[in-house]
Amino acid sequence: MPGLATILTTGMVLVGTSFTLLAQTQMGTNHSQSTDGVEVPPSEVAEHLIAGHQLIHSATSSDGVGSYVWLKIVATPSGTVLSATPVSEASEFSERATSLAMRWQFRPFLRSGSPVYAGFLSSVLIVPPERRPRERTPFPETKDWDTLQMTLERAGACIGGCPVYRLIVFGNGKVAYEGHGFVEYCGEHRGHIPQESVRKLVDLFRQADFFNLFDQYVFHAADENSFTTSITLGGKTKSVDDSRGELVGMPEAVSDVENSIDQLAGPKVWAKDSDTNLECKQAFVPTTTSRIPAKIQ
Repeated sequence: MPGLATILTTGMVLVGTSFTLLAQTQMGTNHSQSTDGVEVPPSEVAEHLIAGHQLIHSATSSDGVGSYVWLKIVATPSGTVLSATPVSEASEFSERATSLAMRWQFRPFLRSGSPVYAGFLSSVLIVPPERRPRERTPFPETKDWDTLQMTLERAGACIGGCPVYRLIVFGNGKVAYEGHGFVEYCGEHRGHIPQESVRKLVDLFRQADFFNLFDQYVFHAADENSFTTSITLGGKTKSVDDSRGELVGMPEAVSDVENSIDQLAGPKVWAKDSDTNLECKQAFVPTTTSRIPAKIQ
């Protein structure tokens, strides 16, 4: 969930599927030896993925668009992939999926403070070709950082609950967060991220050619999380609605932007000393606080 492809923890992990736990600890003194690794919870895997494609674009497929290639992944203590072995039935995309998975990069998985091998199942999704408007709108130049604003809103009706929140990042590094349900941080929170992170996010929007996207990539389904991502820059604003957009041709780089906003500017980065709310984490709890202002002084 290209650049940083941090994956969502909303019941759709690595392109809409949840990880299945594998493996018992099988650590040896020789790290060059293959190992199944320590079993890792799906949420932990999602939070540790920092780079890697999870989609294969195909105009035609005998397997059918929306099908998966499942792989058994073993990650090394440094976060690289030691092995990626297809475990689903033979597919025309098995070789390509394996090649993609071997380039995934994770933050090291720690146990008792030390990095370990980690084992889990993951998948690569087969999707249609990417779609963009015929007439390209160029990405604006970054002239006035004070006018910069990046927003991510998440909502949905997932079985079991999807996170519902709003996150705004300003050009000066200030962050405003509003958590409504199925999140650790409920209500309004304020924070700050380094200017380097702000610039990295803008670079990801630019790499995604964000102003050259359709306004909506929506695959209609009853149980889906939805995302609205927007950026205001150089006096221009662009917003994209995503609901399983990869199934209708949304470029994978859009998911990278969504996930990177979470990873670089979410409350877990700057609100570590704030109290979490158990009720809000397990259910939808409407807040009574005012809306986040358009600009924070």
